[in-house]
Amino acid sequence: MVPDKLVDSAAAPHPSGDSPGYADSAIEQALLDAIPASVAHIDGGGRIVAVNQRWAASASGNCLIPAGSVLGSDYLALCEGMPAGEAALYLREILAGSREGGSFAYPSDSPDGRRWFRAHFAALAVAGERGALAMLADITHEVLAEQKLFDVAHFDALTGLPNRLLFLDRLGNGLAQAQRLRKSVAVLCIDVDRFKVISDSLGRAAGELLLQGVSRRIADGLRHSDTLGRLDQQKFAVMVAEVGLGSDAGVVARKLMALLEQPFEINGQKVFVSASIGIALAPGDSDDVETLLGFADTAMRRARDAGCNTFRYYTASMNEGALARLSFDSDLHQALAGNEFELFYQPKVSCSSGDIVGLEALLRWRHPGRGLVMPDDFVPALEENGFIIGVGQWVLREACRQLKHWHDLGFGRPSVAVNLSVYQLESSELVASVREALAVSGLPADCLELEVTESALLRNVERVKLIMTELRRLGVRFCIENFGTGYASVSYLKRFPLDAIKMGRSVIQDITAEADDVSITRAVIGMAHNLKLKVIAQGVETEGQLALLVANHCDEIQGYFFSHPLPAADIEKILADRCTMPALPAAPSPRERTILIVDDEENILASLRRLLRRNGYRILTATGGEAGLELLAVNEVDIILSDQRMPGMMGVEFLRRVKSLYPQTVRMVLSGYTELQSITDAINEGAIYKFLTKPWDDELLRANIEEAFRHKEMADENRRLSGEVQAVNTQLAEANGRLLQTLGEKERRIERDEMTLDIAQEALQCIPFPVLGVDDEDLVVFANIEAERLLGGGNPLLGSAASDCLPAPLLRLLQGNDGDVVDWVAGSGSLRALYRRMGPRHAESRLLIIFPVTVGG
Repeated sequence: MVPDKLVDSAAAPHPSGDSPGYADSAIEQALLDAIPASVAHIDGGGRIVAVNQRWAASASGNCLIPAGSVLGSDYLALCEGMPAGEAALYLREILAGSREGGSFAYPSDSPDGRRWFRAHFAALAVAGERGALAMLADITHEVLAEQKLFDVAHFDALTGLPNRLLFLDRLGNGLAQAQRLRKSVAVLCIDVDRFKVISDSLGRAAGELLLQGVSRRIADGLRHSDTLGRLDQQKFAVMVAEVGLGSDAGVVARKLMALLEQPFEINGQKVFVSASIGIALAPGDSDDVETLLGFADTAMRRARDAGCNTFRYYTASMNEGALARLSFDSDLHQALAGNEFELFYQPKVSCSSGDIVGLEALLRWRHPGRGLVMPDDFVPALEENGFIIGVGQWVLREACRQLKHWHDLGFGRPSVAVNLSVYQLESSELVASVREALAVSGLPADCLELEVTESALLRNVERVKLIMTELRRLGVRFCIENFGTGYASVSYLKRFPLDAIKMGRSVIQDITAEADDVSITRAVIGMAHNLKLKVIAQGVETEGQLALLVANHCDEIQGYFFSHPLPAADIEKILADRCTMPALPAAPSPRERTILIVDDEENILASLRRLLRRNGYRILTATGGEAGLELLAVNEVDIILSDQRMPGMMGVEFLRRVKSLYPQTVRMVLSGYTELQSITDAINEGAIYKFLTKPWDDELLRANIEEAFRHKEMADENRRLSGEVQAVNTQLAEANGRLLQTLGEKERRIERDEMTLDIAQEALQCIPFPVLGVDDEDLVVFANIEAERLLGGGNPLLGSAASDCLPAPLLRLLQGNDGDVVDWVAGSGSLRALYRRMGPRHAESRLLIIFPVTVGG
């Protein structure tokens, strides 16, 4: 509660520290100041009676805290006529007693830019007087994050254009409006001719610049009422609104082709492109957005087949191509029944031991006419036609069966990774399919790893999380494939039960040459390890890539460097031969110290070799920065001693790149040339450990290098210990996870057993003749109502000694054999008792079932 006597601590004098009222007021003011928002207490007349420090600091910087919003001011009057008009309305209704609270968000413009706030008003009664509490919180970060997420989901990251999803949405709105106005709409599908050739020739970065230039050219040729979107790599789509005649769309197409024929300037080089354009009209061709865009795409393909740099209108005859697609789809439908699908496997290898620790199952189609078909050529068709669920189930069953077979042959305990499409991940059948594949094959659940893409995770977060959590309870592991190529943030990673991330081929392709790429790789590995996730590098093709990944503590690698994807029979031979990594990087010897000397003068290199040879170092030499980087890619180096003034790459620049690529090295400059500013900057940013001058003193130089080695070895030991601690913590976390899983299963089993027991007891109570249970200590542990009525006179028998409540015939029966029967007379009727032993060993407890004997029975 905020008291009516509370005042602004910065504005009011403080009474004596001995005053109890002062102590209460100071505490309450401190509590008010601790609230991470601007807060004011408004009395019943609308005046401000207390504020916290944030409110005072925000005055006049926020449209809901105008100048004059100080203690004693009429805040209700100040709110009247302000842009955020809900404030005055909420406040009046709260003070009048017709509302208890309310909140709304609003923007506020300032010289620093637009910010967003959330205002919350709530009723507050102090000393019997009704007032209100106004609270204003800055939500700019949350609003901007939501806007960014919307942009990521609906706009192309490279060009800023609407992506396929948003384009289709706008096309739907355009078709609806055109239908109301009885107008036509044209859809143009535009493909940049020969883009792949240009991109491969000039490089990926140049290709991206070209696409950005193409998007701007197309946009410049359109009206404001038209919509442009990017569908995929080099394909764009245009919605031309309110087309009068069908030929008008051709005019637009010719205009766009003419614009694109003008040369583009890319990195100082002129690049010429052309475009193939397909046109579909609504409502003439179709009034369905997907169909209309598909028709435009079909027409575009016809334009491309006609030699490019032209356009075509969609016609019904173009469906001939669709017939070929139908034939392909029919073959695909028969492939599963005809056993034409096959699994290839690519090994995953441990970066620490070099052993095969897992295999990725990769789908292939052995078509009777086309030969071996790769997944990129048929998996999209499987997804479009809905066949992916059935094929995916087959892949799961076959991968689990094959791996269990290899386990049984004694080929270790590798895991198998199976890729899931987004449709499988969202399917209600996935959990049952996985459970069936594991049960039929007998494969342990922790040996199955399911790989999903970032985009699949983000399509339907809550549903996907629910399915993954259920599978995780079974023990199945999850990995994000091609991590780093999508938009999954760290906060999203923490929401899913993940075990590993797999870095895509594009992430590690240039890590041996580009410092930025290796920095990204190192950051991804560090982030994943901090989240207790394993890191797998996919697409490793060279020894240099492997060396950098090992140096940066990557856990596993997969790629052509070790093995191509192979049929099961070939993989079986590899597993049987216990093949390991052929060139796992390692230090030359456990304690061999290695120094790399870089200098463009051969006589300097020779002198330094002679000087340092007596120390027993392993000495590598290079005559320039590029040669030094090549040596570092295949050798583990402790110390680098570099000249400063060298052709091609200065020493400081070389060492900066080394710091990014190999941060564990100790880097020193030995030079007679001193450019003070660059040397100072390099030392301050940690690129250089020491700067030594030429000519050198032999003993002093040897002492500095010896000190550098000691420094390096101490850092290495610290990293080793840290790694061991992290590994132990990971193992403990995994063990705790398994223990919690086991305990959870036991608790669920106990609950099921208790429920079963309750049901059994309830059922026994409903049996219309006496049933009695006796334990091995001759105590009654169960008696239904009929047993209590017959043997206890209606009184409870539970816990009674059998000798106290059972007649002699029944006591003798309890000493007999399982299945014995005895008849005796009770009251006016004849009864028969059946004796059965119960329990796992038929000895723990005994059961008596008593029923009347019918005449002649």
